[in-house]
Amino acid sequence: MAVAQAEKPEKQGRVRPSDFSDEYRGKTATITLGAGNPPVIRGRIEAASRYWVKVVVGQRTLYINKAWIVSIEPAG
Repeated sequence: MAVAQAEKPEKQGRVRPSDFSDEYRGKTATITLGAGNPPVIRGRIEAASRYWVKVVVGQRTLYINKAWIVSIEPAG
């Protein structure tokens, strides 16, 4: 005799909330970091991915993990 199995609901893709990357990409901003890092970085935000932000400061390019970011303040 076969045991009836409960039907499993189909997995639906999770909808992730926006991280506002589109709002600050390409703008000059002040980035405040926490947990013992240099407190403030000022530069142009070139790109952002799920976990990283690419910032150009003068001639240097920095890749900052979003977990360390406390705030991003775009220049007016």
